[in-house]
Amino acid sequence: MLRRTHGPSKRAISRHRHPRETEPRVIDPPCSPSLPDDRSEAPHASTARPLKRPLRGLYALTPDCTDDDWLAAAVVAAIAGGATAVQYRNKLADEAMRLRQARLLAQLCHARGVPLIVNDAVEIALASGAAGVHLGRDDPDPAEARRRLGSDAIIGVSCYDDFARAERLASQADYLAFGSLFGSSVKPNAVRAPLQLLAQGAQRGWNVVGIGGVDAGNAAQAISAGADALAVITAVFGEPGREPARIEAAAAALSKAIAEASAPRASTRPPAH
Repeated sequence: MLRRTHGPSKRAISRHRHPRETEPRVIDPPCSPSLPDDRSEAPHASTARPLKRPLRGLYALTPDCTDDDWLAAAVVAAIAGGATAVQYRNKLADEAMRLRQARLLAQLCHARGVPLIVNDAVEIALASGAAGVHLGRDDPDPAEARRRLGSDAIIGVSCYDDFARAERLASQADYLAFGSLFGSSVKPNAVRAPLQLLAQGAQRGWNVVGIGGVDAGNAAQAISAGADALAVITAVFGEPGREPARIEAAAAALSKAIAEASAPRASTRPPAH
């Protein structure tokens, strides 16, 4: 009769021979675009989209760009300079690139408490976790966008120089954009919108955004006329490849000009709705 020996169990032998199996596995994260030197200080706890609130101040719109690294660094710099909202737009990219970039920017912006709004594309806004969408006259209906994105999403609408369009869509949109105010290098053939439209929108209590040729030299005119926020591309980002330090400085100059012009209106501005 064979006697059973009382040596170490198979499990113990396995642990003895393969100590690494009891250690936590370290999985390398997926590659991501390089960020500015302050990336170690960026919030990491949550990338939930910020609570919806009226747009005020500098609304930075991204230029057409296929370089994810530069785009990420540029947006972080604009926020550091005072941008309170960011719109992702890219007319050069295919849908896959737009979705990838939108997801990247949504994470960067929302971690910093700044909403990312996607230009034109409701599906990309939905899939990327963006805070909302901006729609033009050839884009999906704002009511349909609201149904898809929900009541907490920010929905903005371009009204160009058409106040009747603004009146028609005011109940469906969170903000209404008028422009081009000063002539735009991005859209040189865009119809000019008089500053008076901003005043009319402000009198209605709308959340009014001005766009088109805005820079630090003319921002005060648009704010004084009635704009709550100013949408800016070139005066912040310049051409793709611009150094992040210059982007931050440009955003800071615009933010300062907007804040100074907004101060006299702060106590009398009706609540946006």
